[in-house]
Amino acid sequence: MDPALEPLEASVAEGHVDAGRCFSDLEQMLVSTRPDVLLACPIIAAHGWAVRTGLEAGVHVLVEKPFVTDLQEAEELVELAQASGRLLGVVQNWRTRSAGQALKRALEEQRVGAVSHIVFRYLRDREQPHLPDYLFEEPDPILWAMGVHHLDLFRYILGEEIVRVEGRAARPSWSRYRVPSINDLWMETETGLVISYLASFSSRNAHIPQESLQVEGELGTIYNDSDYFEPPLWLSLRGEQGAPIDLTADVAGADRAYQRQYDIADTAILQNFRAAVIDHVPLIASGRDNLGTLAVIDAARTAIAAEPVG
Repeated sequence: MDPALEPLEASVAEGHVDAGRCFSDLEQMLVSTRPDVLLACPIIAAHGWAVRTGLEAGVHVLVEKPFVTDLQEAEELVELAQASGRLLGVVQNWRTRSAGQALKRALEEQRVGAVSHIVFRYLRDREQPHLPDYLFEEPDPILWAMGVHHLDLFRYILGEEIVRVEGRAARPSWSRYRVPSINDLWMETETGLVISYLASFSSRNAHIPQESLQVEGELGTIYNDSDYFEPPLWLSLRGEQGAPIDLTADVAGADRAYQRQYDIADTAILQNFRAAVIDHVPLIASGRDNLGTLAVIDAARTAIAAEPVG
């Protein structure tokens, strides 16, 4: 289903679907096809409407990130899913990337002992001339486009909630953005672990990997330098004289490319959702669990709005 005819016509022309299975109205599609599951991936502003429509039609719903941009609406949809006995999942695919899974295992196995702090840096030139003007008007672009991945990943790998957020934001004078395009956050978890998060959409970087992640523990450091959290994920142990350990050594060379990592991560989310519907296995990222991520983003938005810079 798509309200625009052009993508529907393209899907038919490319042989992906029969014309009789294409719809421009969601409710009509749900009534006509009576699906078990709705995969909701419209524009962000329509996420809540699509999720609610699916749940009220009695189907399980898997929604693209971000779940919704309003925490109260998210809570209402989670309660609706529970009341209707339907599953509600969110495509948080940094969790299911090879590095995300390897990092989760390494921390569960205490490969670096007790974790004290995480340092994360994201430098991206998202001001390319070909990008449409509306992107540069959207509020809190970093948080909704990429922060929703990063902050959710921190919660996932640590298995605990972020309970305090402080922050600042800035906008370079030469930026295409009309809103702050640089975020600097300081966060603490419920056990006192510290997370330093710096992200920019106004970098002019052409050579440095976009993402840099370091997880610091008493025995060593786990780190990753990449564009979109692709392997390798390294383990550097204190006092170790040899080369660092590749925690993603089992990932084949072709599977390490960032585009292939998207395929791997999304496939894992889809397979998990199918297994949850059929075999009742736990969801990797449920709507209820995702409330914690939305709460962190909400706190970050409040923090950076309170201290505007530039």
